[in-house]
Amino acid sequence: GGLARDVPFRVAQLTTFEVTKSLYLKAKKGRTGDDNAALSAVEAAVCGAAAGSFSAAITNPLDRIKTLMMTDTTNAYGGSVVACASKILKDEGIGGLFAGVAPRVGYIAPSVCIFFVTYEFVQQKMQKKE
Repeated sequence: GGLARDVPFRVAQLTTFEVTKSLYLKAKKGRTGDDNAALSAVEAAVCGAAAGSFSAAITNPLDRIKTLMMTDTTNAYGGSVVACASKILKDEGIGGLFAGVAPRVGYIAPSVCIFFVTYEFVQQKMQKKE
């Protein structure tokens, strides 16, 4: 249950952060001319929030299915991922897979900001030691 949601979330999160960071640093280097430009804590937080928000949004269907299956005491959702997804689509349409996306993004974004500020700090410190 959790792995089917968490692995895609982490892959999307880390990939999106690195892409966002790369694009931002390219623009920053173009503005400043500094080939050694690095992310500040605020910049890492913004890139991290974007990555976390995007990842939370695109994996929301997996989270919705997991939550429904965990709380389904009457077997109304069929007991399997495919049956649960099919029922959501039949009863609620594609939007049903994204029910709760705003609270999920709002819940995840702050913690991801903290994670990526720390991640960037440690990464920059390790690069200085090399």
